[in-house]
Amino acid sequence: MPSTIATDVRGAIKTALAGVAANIYDSVPEAPIVPAIIVIPDSPYMELEVLGKATTRVKLNYTITACVAYFSNAASLDNLEQLIISILGALSASKYELSTVERPSITTVGTTNLLVSDIRLSVRYEQTA
Repeated sequence: MPSTIATDVRGAIKTALAGVAANIYDSVPEAPIVPAIIVIPDSPYMELEVLGKATTRVKLNYTITACVAYFSNAASLDNLEQLIISILGALSASKYELSTVERPSITTVGTTNLLVSDIRLSVRYEQTA
């Protein structure tokens, strides 16, 4: 079976995060159940490194969004910080390049307010013919 970004990259990130106490989504869910971790493409999504007939190698950029329930209190921020530290620990393997953690913000999904923060992650992917 040929390698695919869905299994070899997003699936691997989801597997690496399996030990974190949160629901993990490798695409945007309609209604995430918190605490949640959502893996979505960032911009630029693919940076070309090698483009050839036999080999294609790209740098893939993702946003890992950490989400917790927001009740306008210090406990929400503490829960988010604990989730972020768990995510960083789970993704500390050398194949992942972690760059920044964005400041927390409030996002409304449906009728629910979530406290979220984005973590920037890059990984290299190679596909051969």
